[in-house]
Amino acid sequence: MYRHYYLPPFDEYSFFCFPHSVGKFTQPLDHNVNRGEGVRDFSLHFVVGGKGNIELNGTNHTLKEGDVFLHTPFQRMRYYTSEDDRWVIYWIQFNGSTLANFLLERGFYESSIWYMKEIGSLEQSWLELLDEIEENNFMRPAKISSLTYAVLNEFMFNAIPFSNKRGTNHVDRISKLLPIMQNNAHLPFNLEEWAEKANLTPNYFCSLFKKITKMTPLTYITKCRIQKSKKMLLSDPNILIKEVAINSGYPSISYFNKIFMEMEGMTPNDFRTNHFK
Repeated sequence: MYRHYYLPPFDEYSFFCFPHSVGKFTQPLDHNVNRGEGVRDFSLHFVVGGKGNIELNGTNHTLKEGDVFLHTPFQRMRYYTSEDDRWVIYWIQFNGSTLANFLLERGFYESSIWYMKEIGSLEQSWLELLDEIEENNFMRPAKISSLTYAVLNEFMFNAIPFSNKRGTNHVDRISKLLPIMQNNAHLPFNLEEWAEKANLTPNYFCSLFKKITKMTPLTYITKCRIQKSKKMLLSDPNILIKEVAINSGYPSISYFNKIFMEMEGMTPNDFRTNHFK
């Protein structure tokens, strides 16, 4: 089953990102690509079923569900589906006015393979883009651009380097801990206890946590605490700042004010005042 679309360029709008082509191949009989000089756009492929192979930097890699590969412009492309377990794969070729620098700054500067720690959100974003083009063709280019960015953003947020795939079970442990950490963010933070819950050493826990979430465990806890404090500040205009601080995990009001200011650019009291004007 083939579902694919080709779009005209909209260079006059200088979109941040816009697709040249996008599609989904379901168990294709012949999906064998060999382009010695690549293509002029970025190219992103996402395997959601079956198996296939990619040759990258002289090495052949087997790909399966959850694997993603990115090709940068004008780089050799060699990939193909398995004959005995043909893959189900989404693909998109895209470019944009400042896209290259944006990807470079975030570490996506060369053709590479990644693993998605959570595939549902990326697949849903891809389907929404395909549905938009199928229903409206290219009549809503701004919508197409925003949906393309959604695909790219989901990929960048959830992507884990393929070389770390062997630690997938550890990734799952940390992913399952995140909502528990959020619910208990108001309690004193103890790195050793959270690492023990994941059955990891503190150093490896911190390293893997940052690879998965793009932040340290303490930064994640801080974000959770500030989120809770903002909810409390807006739920009751009469609640004391001291009470908000303590219930958010900050016994010291001055330290709470300092952290809140660093993250929000204003004091907790100013935040509440601005929302209750």
